[in-house]
Amino acid sequence: GHTPLHCAVLAHNALLREQGRQAVSGEQHRELQEQSRELESCIHLLVQTGASIYSRDVKSNKTVLHYTVQDGNVSLLRYFLELNAFKCKDFVNNKAHGNTALHMAAALPGDKNQKEMIQLLLEHGADPSIRNLDNDQPIHMAPAG
Repeated sequence: GHTPLHCAVLAHNALLREQGRQAVSGEQHRELQEQSRELESCIHLLVQTGASIYSRDVKSNKTVLHYTVQDGNVSLLRYFLELNAFKCKDFVNNKAHGNTALHMAAALPGDKNQKEMIQLLLEHGADPSIRNLDNDQPIHMAPAG
């Protein structure tokens, strides 16, 4: 059960991963940036026409917040957090398989915008004391080093 919004976010994440590859030529990079802008426009249009940022994937229980965090997608994370703007206090602390978006951000490698994502989540009300199914708080998920 992905919603169209989930699919658009996942497609945007895939483009970001592709852009992050070092073997991409200048022309390919420009094409990927254009596709990225088009997908962001699509995401904004979906939201403007009623797509809910609070919808959960039926299988994974993930929201768009979980999907943006899993691939270090700072621009979409910022967009969704600003859209919510504390309207739903649980949005930022929703769990998917026991993990909040903050748990997922803490587990990211440092090169995936980890610090910026954690900071954004905390600024928007993420609770660092929430424990997941393994009884870990987000700080326990951080890679060593």
